[in-house]
Amino acid sequence: MRAALFQRQPLCVECERHGVVTIATQRDHIKPLAEGGADDESNEQALCDDCHEAKSLAEALRARRRGFA
Repeated sequence: MRAALFQRQPLCVECERHGVVTIATQRDHIKPLAEGGADDESNEQALCDDCHEAKSLAEALRARRRGFA
């Protein structure tokens, strides 16, 4: 699945949104599996390491807030 994604989408989609060209290195679930996201093409995007790390941190913080609510 990872190889197929990078064939279709070789650049980081988040960097592209900001006008930056960066090679994608991470297969990311748009909606995290822990939040009910599907593990298929409809829920994946290509990200670079930095964008993936930032997104993962935001998701972890969101999960912590939900746990304390």
